[in-house]
Amino acid sequence: MHLRIHDDVVFRDLAGEVVLLNLASGTYFSLDKVGTRIWHLIAEHRSTEKIFEALLNEYEVNEAQLRSDLNNLIQQLVNKGLVCADVEKGSAPG
Repeated sequence: MHLRIHDDVVFRDLAGEVVLLNLASGTYFSLDKVGTRIWHLIAEHRSTEKIFEALLNEYEVNEAQLRSDLNNLIQQLVNKGLVCADVEKGSAPG
């Protein structure tokens, strides 16, 4: 899946955590340390598969649990209008 931070979203790093605000909707969201790392990976890589691979290399975590947690966070970000998601051509979802 291809991810893009919504154009109306501003964010600020505060002591290792990120605070997000969608200026159009007024939606406010905060991320913990791991969520912050994922946010930065979304900005850098934009691909869920690349994000997954980076996290798998950085953290000692079960692959299935990581995939589930990553998909859950991405879904929350999409539902709140903070991130846009498109299926990449030629790749399987998730």
